[in-house]
Amino acid sequence: MAKKSVIQTDQAREFSETMDDLSRRKYAALLQLLEEQGFLRAPHAEKVAGQENLFALRVMTQGNYRYFYCYDTGTIVFVLSGYSKKSNEIPRREVARAVQIRKELGL
Repeated sequence: MAKKSVIQTDQAREFSETMDDLSRRKYAALLQLLEEQGFLRAPHAEKVAGQENLFALRVMTQGNYRYFYCYDTGTIVFVLSGYSKKSNEIPRREVARAVQIRKELGL
């Protein structure tokens, strides 16, 4: 797959500022990998069940974080939002928030 450009929304950028240094570095490394490869597979990412064009980026450190991202029709990946994972299931309100941001971007 071709190289992609990764763009973070304000929500994603603001959430990353709340993470510890190690988690932020791992997040940055995963974004770079996503840019270079154009896609990520487990254990770094997963498709969100029941959602079209919505994926979860996994930042697994002492604080377990997830970021939602999606693709445009070209070469851009949009990182929509992030949250701190505290249970086995993805919280519905977090999915709804990511879907709303995706709609606002027209994706």
